Amino acid sequence: MANPLRDFIVPYRKGDVVFRENDPGAEMFIIQSGQVEIFREINGEHKFSRVLEKGDFFGEMSLLEGIQRTATAQTIEDSEIIVINGATFDQMIKSNIEIAVRMLRKLSMRLRETTNQLEGALLSQGIAMPVQDEALLPKPAKEEPHEKPPMLAEFLQEGTLRVFPIYREISLVGRRDPVTGIVPDVDLTEEDVKRSVSRRHAKLIFSNGQFYLAEEVGTLNGTFINGKRIPTGVLTPIKSGFQVGFGMLRFKFVEGSQGYQPDVKEA
Repeated sequence: MANPLRDFIVPYRKGDVVFRENDPGAEMFIIQSGQVEIFREINGEHKFSRVLEKGDFFGEMSLLEGIQRTATAQTIEDSEIIVINGATFDQMIKSNIEIAVRMLRKLSMRLRETTNQLEGALLSQGIAMPVQDEALLPKPAKEEPHEKPPMLAEFLQEGTLRVFPIYREISLVGRRDPVTGIVPDVDLTEEDVKRSVSRRHAKLIFSNGQFYLAEEVGTLNGTFINGKRIPTGVLTPIKSGFQVGFGMLRFKFVEGSQGYQPDVKEA
């Protein structure tokens, strides 16, 4: 499918500065190819550095609020970058729902962090902050268990020896997201060389002795069970031995640690 935003792709050479900290700006950027480093320069050194790649976006705050750039963006290899201004923002949202969802998640995380920081500052002064939504309250830190919890299940990647164990009752499958800082429980970043897996692709859920797979909102390239694509947001039962697909990657789903047990035939 042709990229509806192909007319807005701008080539950058390695080392080009897309924008500098404190520059005015009214555009956001989506990386079509290549890599971009986002950093603040302090005493000649790059601080708070992040490396973004294909599908990642940056500079959205200047587009949404018209504020100065809060960091510097510089390519670290030859890149193609889609430049989005206010006139093309609506077209971008319609053509790439995953970008829109990730922007909402990023803004939601910033709001939650700000709320928690504000509450902490008020509590340090003996002032209780009224909170209407208990979901905004900071969660108490959980003590780390001394022993690793039992493995509930695992994904065995087809054609390789890679095993992805599942320890949590709700496990996120996807790729590391430098934009939001989210690292999924099943991290397929290194395996997905063609970037067919979304950052937040799907969730594996274990409830009442049954496993379910649910595709996340904004997933572009599909989630499959035994070759059939499952609908977004719907809990779909999954059992040991089923083939599972995330984008172009294929796995065998195994409950418990059965994947390590050799086949034994009865005499």
